[in-house]
Amino acid sequence: MGYLKNLFTSILKIFFGAYFVSTSIYCLLAFLPYTYYALIKAPTYSWLPWFARHHVLLFWLASIAGAAAYQNRKKTVAYIGCFGILMSVGIYLSAHPFLVDIQNNQSTYWAGIAALWVVVLVVSLCGIATTKTPDGDDTSSPHLSFATGLLLAVAIALLNVAAAYFQIHADASTSYAHDIITYLAVWSVICHALVAIAFVAIVNLVCTASSKSPAPRVTQWVLFSVLVFGSIWALSVRFLENALSLDGLPAHLYAVLLAATLTLLGFSVVRPFLSRNSLESPVIIVRQKVVSVVVLVALALATIELPRLLEGEDWNGFIQGTLTSAIWVVASVCFFRSLPRSRKYSVKNFFETVLLGFLSYGVLVTTDIVWSWPLGDTHADIQHALETYAERDASFNMAYHLVGYGSSSGPCDQFCRTLRQYTEIRDARVRSDVKLVDPLVPTHDNRPNIFFFVIDSMRPDYLGAYNPKAIFTPNMDALARDGVVVHNVYTPYAGTSLSEPAIWAGTFLLHAHYMRPFERVNGLEKLLKADGYQMVVSYDEILREILSPSDDIIKLDTEKAQWNQLEFCSTVQQAEKAFDQLVDQTRPIFFYTQPKNVHQTADNDLPKYGKANFSGPPGFHFRIALEVHQVDSCLGGFIGWLKSHNLYDSSILIVTSDHGQATGEFGRTGHSLILYPEDMRVPLIVHLPKSMQGKYVYDDSRVSALTDITPSLYYLLGHRPIISNALFGRPLFAETQDELHKYPRKDLFMASDAIAAYGILADNGRYFYATYDSPAKSYLYDLARDPNGEHDILTDALKTQYDERVIVHLHQIADFYGYTPGLGLLLTPAN
Repeated sequence: MGYLKNLFTSILKIFFGAYFVSTSIYCLLAFLPYTYYALIKAPTYSWLPWFARHHVLLFWLASIAGAAAYQNRKKTVAYIGCFGILMSVGIYLSAHPFLVDIQNNQSTYWAGIAALWVVVLVVSLCGIATTKTPDGDDTSSPHLSFATGLLLAVAIALLNVAAAYFQIHADASTSYAHDIITYLAVWSVICHALVAIAFVAIVNLVCTASSKSPAPRVTQWVLFSVLVFGSIWALSVRFLENALSLDGLPAHLYAVLLAATLTLLGFSVVRPFLSRNSLESPVIIVRQKVVSVVVLVALALATIELPRLLEGEDWNGFIQGTLTSAIWVVASVCFFRSLPRSRKYSVKNFFETVLLGFLSYGVLVTTDIVWSWPLGDTHADIQHALETYAERDASFNMAYHLVGYGSSSGPCDQFCRTLRQYTEIRDARVRSDVKLVDPLVPTHDNRPNIFFFVIDSMRPDYLGAYNPKAIFTPNMDALARDGVVVHNVYTPYAGTSLSEPAIWAGTFLLHAHYMRPFERVNGLEKLLKADGYQMVVSYDEILREILSPSDDIIKLDTEKAQWNQLEFCSTVQQAEKAFDQLVDQTRPIFFYTQPKNVHQTADNDLPKYGKANFSGPPGFHFRIALEVHQVDSCLGGFIGWLKSHNLYDSSILIVTSDHGQATGEFGRTGHSLILYPEDMRVPLIVHLPKSMQGKYVYDDSRVSALTDITPSLYYLLGHRPIISNALFGRPLFAETQDELHKYPRKDLFMASDAIAAYGILADNGRYFYATYDSPAKSYLYDLARDPNGEHDILTDALKTQYDERVIVHLHQIADFYGYTPGLGLLLTPAN
């Protein structure tokens, strides 16, 4: 009964702590501008709004759980005070719930801090302070066995290799021969084994050191707590800086409290299960081991299934990395509880084992080209192969970086601080209009209908118009043959939240979510209003923030609760009905949609791979190929509708994407947080009305950008000349080549839409440079020789040159909008 009681109590503690930690993280996400708009205001996952709606009810349940879990026979003043305050807070929250309408401000940050303080105070005053070491604790128990640790490491490594193998062979874009998988498995076992050796040595050293103190158990737990606290603090700060660009005192304060919360809560939860009581009966010990074995089997099954279950749901690998860490911890506890401990080791044994392990690893790394040749001909090639595989195996990724090959995050230097000063700018207010032409007056030219399709995350190499091997896009290929295929097109921003606004603005923007009021920089909306267009738009999460309030806009997809539910076929069906019901048939139509079919977190009712009657060619990611094919089919149907209504030949059709997607074939996955060629290249197909065909020229040898689309529409509708400005897009078409050459582009500046990561596409697209604030890293690719960006050619001298150019671009954008770091925003550009 004691074991079951401890289990039930621990579940209550976990629920109590999980609620307040979740509340704190929710508040942190709301405090940061990018995540506020990407996750809170426009949630990807249905449980986020559910949590906000039921926050008060969950508060009462969590408080009751905490009160039950931390009660004792003598209700102390601390216990009564803590839960008395919680009851008062609950009454206030019931009257003034705040999470549903949470705002992006400083108060939200402090609310997150307060939520962590609740757990720290309750656990420290009502849990740790009242916890006593059970009688009969064995303070002279043997050490953890190195052999047991190695066995656990091998099991975890091989299970994750198996999971990655199944996932790789379910994806046609990446494949590995059996001998390569074998060598990757060997590397995974080696890295996991080294981590296990270090872990066992640290635990045993703590046990040895604490055994020499007057209070061995207390000293042991204090030392373990300090180690865990320090590790979580360091990892949390690194994550906040690297993934969210939150640094300085706010990052350290949050990381300290989060580390204290998780350490105290973890101590409170696991303490009863790790105490070895000499009075425990053999039956209880056997029962505990059986439970541990059952948990280990469940973890093994979860490890195998995790990559498949998270396919398309895990943006940038955060969920899988977190769950893998949890599996490591739980598996270690269960494994060492199930197997007998070893004899006593000496301190000399610890250091000898660790030293031998790391020396052996060093020898293996040094001689990898001798014994690991199937992975590459050089040390750099082998490293690249391992990093590529690490994107598929979260456990290996963690172990590989822990043993010394991860990116180190040093102190933020002057360059790093400069990048951060121009990133995630808060409260960017626009006080003067940005104009692409001056003056903007209604056109006297013909006003064709405009149908604008931005397929989120679609790469050009998945279209037959760009890649002959892509045989699954016949309708877009037919549109390309009937129009203009623009090559060498890049997005200036690596993610939707800045890329889509830049498309509408037709110019570079401050790194802000979002400049207000955005209609003052919204070049496309200004054009449509000036020329009297009837706007029909898929009212996505971005347009809700950047379009001016208007009853004249026909909004589609308003019934979709989540932005990742926006689906192309459904949208065009709504659009066709809306076009048939237009009251004023004399006004030209502007239709815009940015469907999420191809996005990695897409959530729609279309058939998924395995259930759809689709067989993609080898060399393509199965899921993406299917989803692009589905978009293509629906686009073909819509084009057929346009032709049947005599609209096709008199309309401008634009097909493009807001950014690409790294799918692991080059050792990178995701988008938004990273800058690589496959993330920044986009397709652009333009179909012109028959009345415009043959009238204009274009230069496909030039690098183009998504910010060129809006200025091109200005030009095609007769609004000329486009103001020549380094920040503005330039027209893709002109009446003469000489006129095109009046809009030069020396560099194309690029940026992440979430963190302080910036890049330059130089020499008309030949050189691709990117740099990050933290962890500090930079790379340079010669795309003429290395189009996929697999071989870094950066030198110290080139890095200095490119960094200076990045700073120049940042200052140029800031100066145009009147932004000075630390002095607020004026935003009064002179046009």
